[in-house]
Amino acid sequence: MNPASRNGTAGDAGQELRLGRSIGLAGGVALVVGGVIGMGIYALIAAVAAQAGSALWIAFTLAMVVSAVGVAPLIQIASALPRAGGGYLYTSRLLDPLTGTLTSSWAILGGASSTAMVALGMAGYAAPYLPFALPVRVLAVLLPLVFFAFYLFGLRLAASLQMILAAQLIMALGIYGVAGAAGRDLTLSFDLPRGAGGLIMATILCYSVCMGFQVVAEMGEEMKNARRNIPLALLFGGGILLVVYILVGTVFISAVRYDFETVKAMTAPLMDTGRLFLPEFWVTFLSLGALSAGLTSFNAGAIALPRELFSQARDGVMPAFLGRIDPRTRTPLNAVVAYFGFTILLVLLGGSIDFYGVMTAVGILLMTAVIAVAAVRLPGRFPERHAAAWFRLSGFWLRVIAVFSVLSCLGFVLLVLLELPVVGAIYLGWTLLVAAYYRLRVGWLEARDADWRARLGRIPGSDE
Repeated sequence: MNPASRNGTAGDAGQELRLGRSIGLAGGVALVVGGVIGMGIYALIAAVAAQAGSALWIAFTLAMVVSAVGVAPLIQIASALPRAGGGYLYTSRLLDPLTGTLTSSWAILGGASSTAMVALGMAGYAAPYLPFALPVRVLAVLLPLVFFAFYLFGLRLAASLQMILAAQLIMALGIYGVAGAAGRDLTLSFDLPRGAGGLIMATILCYSVCMGFQVVAEMGEEMKNARRNIPLALLFGGGILLVVYILVGTVFISAVRYDFETVKAMTAPLMDTGRLFLPEFWVTFLSLGALSAGLTSFNAGAIALPRELFSQARDGVMPAFLGRIDPRTRTPLNAVVAYFGFTILLVLLGGSIDFYGVMTAVGILLMTAVIAVAAVRLPGRFPERHAAAWFRLSGFWLRVIAVFSVLSCLGFVLLVLLELPVVGAIYLGWTLLVAAYYRLRVGWLEARDADWRARLGRIPGSDE
């Protein structure tokens, strides 16, 4: 039986139905901006400024550099193997299928936690403005359902929505930054009001709003000229984010009198300081940017993470129906349904926004660390693809950066788990559950599918 018919993806004349390439470079940049920026800049800028004062630009730069270096091995693999569901595919082919399945499961749990976190945040933000009373958690369940309606019209509409939301967000933050800088003597200083410890804490906080670059690598088969556009989307998106973070942060800290307790206690720091130099209309526009920030983060995760389920299903690790491509939308619609269902389940379990935030960080960082290890094997395992990659690191630098990525990711995971150890217990239980499922599934596959092991040595999907 050929893969097309087995996965229910056969097209005309027996040809395999492929994922539609609906995302260009602009869409990739919007995914990066939305996947990374989220609501963190609105919520955490006061805490960063309290720790670092006018030296917060150093904290943002250090965090962005650490994040960019950490994700460099992923960029290289994505440029060499542009495929859907990179977390599973890269680690299953470069390490082993069990590691690939576990890595993918961490990405799914972390990504769904991120979507649940944003759904709760947006619900809490919108609930007071509704003309009728609706519990926040009920509204948080409805939000994924509304977004799912967009995916019924195909990826192009969802990607267009991402570009519109990302543009509004960058415009709102840009207006805040430019207007705040006009007529004000901004200072990029090296003064550390709370010493080196304050700078370290500020950098850690900044790092938490510099995660999410990984989402674009999940879309390898749905991006035009993916070998080139994935690295470029990360480069341009990262540059935009660094400029915005430093400009907005510097304007904010110059607009308030520095006092650690006062600055840290601010709950709406950008809106409060924006009123000092912006007309009320633009303050409202800036406030809407917080909504766009949450929605772009939500949309980026919801676009990208279902591809992990799809990638596993193509190998038979997940049930075959999750690997089917919808002929109308040219997307893995069943995997999208499953991902949204899992997200709604997490919302209904009753966790807090902070809890889901920690769950997100741990899942994404664990995936990034394992992919960094896998990247070291790319030149030896797939030398032709490594040589053809648009972004390519030499063997020495690949190993150095992989070690740095693993240490930084696991170090940050340790810091996070020290604050909330229950998350570590949840990920341990999740890992054991997925490993047990994998063993049972492999036994079932080996008894019924003689071609299963052979498929694990091939790269599914197609290049352009």
